[in-house]
Amino acid sequence: MDVRRAARRPGPWASIVLGLSMASWMMLAGCRRASSSGELGAPSGTSAWDSRLDQLFDDRFTPSAVELSGRAPGDVLDQRRFSQRLGYANLIVLVTVDQVWSRTLLGGQPQQRVEVTLGRALRGSLPRKTTPSQVLVLRGAEELPADAVGRVMLMFVAWAPGEIPAYHHHLMPADEKVIELIEAMVRHARKEGKLDESQGRKKRRKQGAGSAL
Repeated sequence: MDVRRAARRPGPWASIVLGLSMASWMMLAGCRRASSSGELGAPSGTSAWDSRLDQLFDDRFTPSAVELSGRAPGDVLDQRRFSQRLGYANLIVLVTVDQVWSRTLLGGQPQQRVEVTLGRALRGSLPRKTTPSQVLVLRGAEELPADAVGRVMLMFVAWAPGEIPAYHHHLMPADEKVIELIEAMVRHARKEGKLDESQGRKKRRKQGAGSAL
């Protein structure tokens, strides 16, 4: 007769606790990998995402540069949204399109992924350890054309801490006149003391949605 006690099988509650512990560990490990992977993301202490900005930073693409002197209804709307993006963006950066590919999600919703190289920041600065190569997700029916590879574009970024990815953006062609305008307005705002990058979006909210900077 074997007098050794048989090993007790873990009860159902022990299995649940073990499963939750493993899931928490894997989630923590995933967060650590994401934070050290060089992906673009919101700096610590960033304000929570404001859903009122959904239409401005819609993770979509505008196929043409804004017509700064246009008077057509479409031009006026583009100018207004351009001004609002300037005012609320945490980061405005030039990007070069390296690769474009598309996929269809469940339910037939289109989604396009764009690999870009981050270039010069026109407003704000890239968080530390951000690598130049990034993959953007474009949502909606408007897609980047095949000849977009190699082109330089403007990317407006607003931080969205806690989301994946931890920001929302809008992409549009980079026009030399538009770039010069952004640079001039940023210089003027800094000179007047109206642009404090350390205050983030909190200060910009007070200036109103129609404010350029």
